[in-house]
Amino acid sequence: MKVSQSVKLAGIVVALIALYFLVASLFGAGGGENTAAPETGSTFTVLTTAVSPESWRDEIVVRGRTQAERKVTVRAETSGAVLETPAEQGEIVEKGHVICRLNVDARRAQLGEARAAFEKAELDYKAATKLFEDGFRAETGVAAAKASRDQAAAAMERAALELQKTDIKAPFEGVFDRRYVEVGDFMAVGDPCATIIQHSPFLVVGAVSEQDVNKITKDDRGVARLATGEVVEGRVRLVSSTADPATRTFDVELEIPNEDGALRDGVTAEFRVFAEERNAHRVPRSALVLDDGGDIGVRTIGSGNAVVFAPVTMIGETPSGVWVSGLEGDVTLIVRGQEYVSAGQIVETASADDTDTPS
Repeated sequence: MKVSQSVKLAGIVVALIALYFLVASLFGAGGGENTAAPETGSTFTVLTTAVSPESWRDEIVVRGRTQAERKVTVRAETSGAVLETPAEQGEIVEKGHVICRLNVDARRAQLGEARAAFEKAELDYKAATKLFEDGFRAETGVAAAKASRDQAAAAMERAALELQKTDIKAPFEGVFDRRYVEVGDFMAVGDPCATIIQHSPFLVVGAVSEQDVNKITKDDRGVARLATGEVVEGRVRLVSSTADPATRTFDVELEIPNEDGALRDGVTAEFRVFAEERNAHRVPRSALVLDDGGDIGVRTIGSGNAVVFAPVTMIGETPSGVWVSGLEGDVTLIVRGQEYVSAGQIVETASADDTDTPS
């Protein structure tokens, strides 16, 4: 019996397929072990670095101007023509120094008249008292005489004060900055005579934002550079507790000694306030992470190589990293792989000191 050519070809194909599966069954069993998945319980490895607390002091830049601590416009308390202006503009005047003198007119005569009336009333009161003691005057007569004497005393005091008001005096020691009247001018009550500026201490005033106000405290040291070229140093005297409703900024005052009177009122200035020195940690910016609640912090290594999330507050920034508060003492900081681990997870660690870790 003859076998056709097609049957022979089909038999060869079947034989080759059978041979293929036989070889695969003999040599493929050992290769299956090499392709098995790694155990799911393997420990994750992170890169860490040691971070220690360092001394840190923030610098807050404030823009503002110089301002006299006390600056008053001295005004007339009585009317009259200017008789004399004893003080010169720009000179230092002592407290009580006469800066404008008005014509006394009839005030001196009025004082003499009031003094004479008081002396007569005083004699009448003494006579009434003597007569009352001798039984020749009623008590009501003594009371009337005493009232007349007291009225005369008050009138005499008013006349004396009116005369004193013709001498307009400096209320404190300072610079006679500006005179508003000349000899012969008539001054009414309330008209300005001169402006007096207390020359020391001086102030440099400015405003800080809501983000910076908590960084400044009273008595912090500050250095101001004025537009006129002077560089002066002082202490923070005031940090306002109330924000400006329009700008949401807080006023800051730097008190500057000015014994030589070199500083001028209203000069543009920029001053730096150096906050109180304290300990902080400098960490790479890339080490900062957020927890499930959205709080910013870093992940560190705790006991037993367990991951710990530590919330921090950013308080400063430098090209080499950010300054944070909230960490205690020396910490082992995770600087690579922190995004892939969670608090409480046990990890393997490797030092990142010999690798380039982004800041």
